[in-house]
Amino acid sequence: MVGQPVLIAFGSNIDPVENLHRGLNLLHQRIGIRQVSTVWRTQPLPDPDHPGMGDQGSEYCNGVVLLHENANLRPPLQLRHCLREIEHQCGRVRGPLRYAPRPLDLDIILMGSLVFAAEGCLLPDPDLLQRPFVAVPCAELLPDLIHPSLGLPLLALAQRFPITSDTMRPDPETTRRLSSIAQQMVGVP
Repeated sequence: MVGQPVLIAFGSNIDPVENLHRGLNLLHQRIGIRQVSTVWRTQPLPDPDHPGMGDQGSEYCNGVVLLHENANLRPPLQLRHCLREIEHQCGRVRGPLRYAPRPLDLDIILMGSLVFAAEGCLLPDPDLLQRPFVAVPCAELLPDLIHPSLGLPLLALAQRFPITSDTMRPDPETTRRLSSIAQQMVGVP
């Protein structure tokens, strides 16, 4: 599987610009980031387990990074553990509320053509088919990559979602800031 692309979704709605910058810097130092997608501003998703719970916090900054080509040398659970450590370093505490505001969220979306399910880690991540703020950035980075289960290119999956300013707005300033991380030279393991 060497050389197959690894896509990681990122998001934050607690001091998002600073937390994403810090989190993606840590990810770049540990594994290496090749490219950062456009950053999208989105409203928090309603919690299906706690409907009408009130304020879900500020809007999110969401996007996707393409990792260094050696990222897929790590098994999925080891990569997920690395992502959880970075989240923790940025102040994320995972509690019982799945949709709670968060300083940083990092999730593996795809690891090349790998189909995987163990310990709550599903690849490809089902969010790719359900959330435009995951599908659209993935398609931006790798439009021709074929979804390993569906046999469709990522661009075709992203085009299923209507994008309006009510659902997603690009954030050019944050995109510029986070994109600069991929251009930093670091030692990649």
